[in-house]
Amino acid sequence: MGRTVMGYWDCPVCGQKGVAGNVMNCPSCGRARGDVQFYMKDGAENSVREEDERGDIEYLSEEQAQEIGKNPDWYCSFCNSLNKDNAAFCTNCGASRESSESNYFDQLKKRKEAEAAEKAAQPQVSTPPARKKSRWPLLLILLVGVFLLVRYLSGSNVSGDLKVTGLNWSRVIPIEQNQEFTESGWSIPEGGTEVGRRQEIHHYDQVLDHYEDVEVQRSRDVLDHYETYYTYRDNGNGSFEEIPHERPVYRTEYYTETESKPVYRTVPRYATKYTYTIWRWVKVREAGASGENHDAFWPELILEENEREGSPRREEYGFTVTDSKEKTETWVLTEEDWRKINLNDRLTISTQRASGESWIVDEKGNRQIRVYRR
Repeated sequence: MGRTVMGYWDCPVCGQKGVAGNVMNCPSCGRARGDVQFYMKDGAENSVREEDERGDIEYLSEEQAQEIGKNPDWYCSFCNSLNKDNAAFCTNCGASRESSESNYFDQLKKRKEAEAAEKAAQPQVSTPPARKKSRWPLLLILLVGVFLLVRYLSGSNVSGDLKVTGLNWSRVIPIEQNQEFTESGWSIPEGGTEVGRRQEIHHYDQVLDHYEDVEVQRSRDVLDHYETYYTYRDNGNGSFEEIPHERPVYRTEYYTETESKPVYRTVPRYATKYTYTIWRWVKVREAGASGENHDAFWPELILEENEREGSPRREEYGFTVTDSKEKTETWVLTEEDWRKINLNDRLTISTQRASGESWIVDEKGNRQIRVYRR
């Protein structure tokens, strides 16, 4: 059995704090102790204490503990007076304990149930919710900001009064030559001609060779000792009982074991590797033509032996504009639209802010020709 600890209670009538648990009446107002809630001064009734953490516990002497006892006080069923556990008859009316069925814990439970029922029966006064700050001003600012951003992005940057100061074009034809290559591989591709073969290492395999014994360190938890900790139980008579418990404490133990470990060896795997010749078309040069007028043409091809026209052909058509500040910029476009542009033409080019698309537009801003920056 554990040791007995002094409990305390607070008077619900006058508010007197810290009345000793073995005092039956409030020393301030005289109110009988009744079904109050007992507690320990250090709050240990709700805690777990280790062996070395009990220096502030207020223990009762053996005589005090024997006088209070371990059982809860009992209530007389005739006069509802509170009596100590060791009283065989009610100190108020003399009724025997055997005729009473209620003790401290029963009364405390009834009181708490009554308080809960009374609280539930009280009309619920609804507190008007605090008036929330209107979000409309913030939402309005956000919507206006989004509207302005969308409007800006949907707009265009317009460069007007541009003068065409140059035309340019270029056309390029790639030329390929059929050349013979000597290559090697694990197979001969279509069109290749074998010129030799040999055995070479294709890859390596890991093959089990044998097992060897090795020592491996392992660990395990073994019981070292037991340590004591304490909890506290309300006796229902102004005292608490300290209850000892034991928990196991383990330590880590290291040991070695012998186990068989597989040992592998690396074995090369051979395969036939071929040497072969193969003809391939490769780009060797380009034939190009360019100019600064509308007389665009494809260059004449002069092919040597084993040569052919490659693909794809490349062509680009552009024009240069100069603004009022003598700043120049070159644009490219399709050949069909390029032929509509002439030197000294006056143009307006509009570039969409969001997409980056650029167009030559008329005086009303209508799109005419799609152009691209070089």
